[in-house]
Amino acid sequence: MGLFMAEGDLVARFTRRLRLFDANADDVVRRRDVVAVAERLVRGFRLDPRSIGAERVRTAYEVLSLVLVSDFGDAARDEVTGTGFATALTAALAADPRRTAELGARIARADALAVRECLARIGAQVKAEQVAEVVVALGAHPGDLPVIQQALERDGALLPLASAERVFADYFTGSGDPRLYGRLQQADRP
Repeated sequence: MGLFMAEGDLVARFTRRLRLFDANADDVVRRRDVVAVAERLVRGFRLDPRSIGAERVRTAYEVLSLVLVSDFGDAARDEVTGTGFATALTAALAADPRRTAELGARIARADALAVRECLARIGAQVKAEQVAEVVVALGAHPGDLPVIQQALERDGALLPLASAERVFADYFTGSGDPRLYGRLQQADRP
């Protein structure tokens, strides 16, 4: 029973994060939805669109979009249905936990890279609130900003920018705060 609950929690975490790409809430995540996140970050945090940092952000989400569609979606339609996330992740956890861990690591790297590039001008340490603003730009509900900030403040109000990936990686392994991307909704539960 405990293992099932742990898997359910992990699936809910992945589902929550992946639903953030569904900007129009139609329960379908298209590759262009994932790629749009990168452009939203570049514009929202005023990265020079021709800079290497902006290109890193774009590339990270472009590669992530390809992985999501190839592993969990319909390549011909270039999309993943929202309900397919929970089903595919539950099956992946049962059949191949390593595959799920790899997806979590890929998402964590992309999101951590976004934090590093968007906040690099601030310095080596950033406020939890600033990281929470990046998470909102990733698609979290703006009303969840205080909840996300509290989740990030687990280790203190200041976060070393160089270790941003750990916060996101912990989320996908089940050891981090489940509120990192905002409050879990009923739709996120498997």
